[in-house]
Amino acid sequence: MSTQRVGRLVNSADGTRIWADDAGNRAGIPVIFLHALACTSLVWDKQFCDANLLQDLYMVRYELRGHGQSDHPLSSEAYTSQKYAEDFKAVCESFGIEKPFVCAWLSSAFIIVDIVDVYGPDQIAGVVYSGGPGISHFLHREIIHDHMKDKFPILRSTDGDDLPKAANVFVDSCFANPERDLPYENRLQWLAGFLMQAPTVRVNTVTRPQSHARWETEFTPYKPHLLMHGVEDLHIDVRKVVPLTERVIPGIEVKLLDGVGHALAWEVPEKHNQYLLEFVKRHRDG
Repeated sequence: MSTQRVGRLVNSADGTRIWADDAGNRAGIPVIFLHALACTSLVWDKQFCDANLLQDLYMVRYELRGHGQSDHPLSSEAYTSQKYAEDFKAVCESFGIEKPFVCAWLSSAFIIVDIVDVYGPDQIAGVVYSGGPGISHFLHREIIHDHMKDKFPILRSTDGDDLPKAANVFVDSCFANPERDLPYENRLQWLAGFLMQAPTVRVNTVTRPQSHARWETEFTPYKPHLLMHGVEDLHIDVRKVVPLTERVIPGIEVKLLDGVGHALAWEVPEKHNQYLLEFVKRHRDG
């Protein structure tokens, strides 16, 4: 599974170049797709070739700073709420998008908190959590699956000899059945997303400070949210994330998918895309 990738490099406020591309109907509902830590925007290929989404949505995906074809600064000062929010704003302006929905996976959910903290609650129409959301830096620690806690030492290792094992551990952890759902050619793409990123960037991404006060008080009570979550997710514990999100995000809609792991946008794209499209259509005039 692959789609033609042309894309463009967008200059963020600090000069960091952010790679992005688009697909779909420019008059459709705008949705920005944010991938997870140590991945690339290729994780959204099964959305960017979906006929129904292409007809009704204007889709933009970009590769987060420190990932994929975007620039990879190493200093911790490059990984702050201000920088992440500026990246989002620059991409929106480059593609002429105003107030999009955001479809976020795992750690990219943190960026929603950044955007609200820096620019306020009116930049985003609503949120789709595409499986295993980190929610915010503060709340993430409460919902991490024990499986991932056991893997932290290898995933954060800076030893070059550990990196191949770490990449394989990470990729396997994203799927309930990786042998079934990730053919070898695609597996190489997912491994590359992990291996092309310096361990320093991963550490900077997950350890940065973040204020979530505006997000909790000005955004979550008023914006529509959808959580899609695989019951077999090994990154975020379904037993913890559902009650937590229902507590901190009033009115959140929840869809649980049996037999599905962390990467449900890839594992069950038909269901994922159906729920996504129904949700944004229902709330587009909100």
